Amino acid sequence: MTRTSQAKRPSKNRDKLLAAARRLFADRGYADTGTEDIVREAGVTRGALYHQFADKRDLFRALLEQMLPEIGQRLFEETMARIAHDRDDLQVGCQVLLGIYTDPEVRRLFLIEGPAVLGLADWKALQAPLSTLFLDHALQHLVDEGFIAADEMRPVNELLSGALQQAALGIASAENPQDARAGYALGLDRLIAGLMRRSPETAAAQPA
Repeated sequence: MTRTSQAKRPSKNRDKLLAAARRLFADRGYADTGTEDIVREAGVTRGALYHQFADKRDLFRALLEQMLPEIGQRLFEETMARIAHDRDDLQVGCQVLLGIYTDPEVRRLFLIEGPAVLGLADWKALQAPLSTLFLDHALQHLVDEGFIAADEMRPVNELLSGALQQAALGIASAENPQDARAGYALGLDRLIAGLMRRSPETAAAQPA
């Protein structure tokens, strides 16, 4: 049995290690947290750590994978609580996501440490499914109501995904994350307002 397959098995030690790493990485940062610190905080042995994870980087990546569904659930719940109509999903959801990005733990672990530890390409690939799922869901409402054509969904999804990634990196590096959030929020609102204006082609395609 490979270490990778072992790491996917449910384990109390795995849960303890992830919880300990989350506390320590959020407080001290990745570089200033050693594996000895993690196992001591978790109350397990070094052997338990290396039974579950290849190394500290592997543990960190698993931590981000654990955080993604939490971010997705928060995005869904907060967006649904604020929208008055399905067409509001995109605009409100983007605002909610930017707000999540300013959460100190999310900002430190996911936005600052994530690209630095994993590399930008791996970080983008890791979070891409959540972004795609959210944007596909929101953009489908705009297709249904005739704001954009169905064949525009994929390129618009990719463009907005890139904009959200850039906003995430901007918020991560900003001296004042809340000010950065406000600026990116305004820019995204302007982009989305453009999508909400029906083109002559999409308007003509709608039933009378």
